[in-house]
Amino acid sequence: YFWFILFLVFYLLYFFIFHHDEPNCLVKHTIGYPCPGCGMTRGMFFLLMFDFKNAFVFHPFSFLMPFIIFILLFRELPRINKLYTSKTFWGTLITIYIIIYVIRMVLYYPDTIPMDHYHDSLLDRLLH
Repeated sequence: YFWFILFLVFYLLYFFIFHHDEPNCLVKHTIGYPCPGCGMTRGMFFLLMFDFKNAFVFHPFSFLMPFIIFILLFRELPRINKLYTSKTFWGTLITIYIIIYVIRMVLYYPDTIPMDHYHDSLLDRLLH
């Protein structure tokens, strides 16, 4: 997990420093469409700043991420391990995640950030 977290930090720093006016989502950068996680980074940022309204606006699932991170970090503890190994628990989270994505696409795509269409994506440039 250390290398993944380190990569993630450098990845986000790269976009923050060099491409702060562009989306930092590889999916959106490539195909132009928002992925199910679009807005999660900003949502987590606002959550850390105790700006709960904007955290929810950018990604409602942001509120579950600290809980998920806690489970991943402490999965060796007996009670936490029950959740970590539960297919029902993970299936429920994935279902909620997909439902949130579908609702956000229906309500906000293509004009509302972060569910907007990125018109300078690699796919858009190749097709036009």
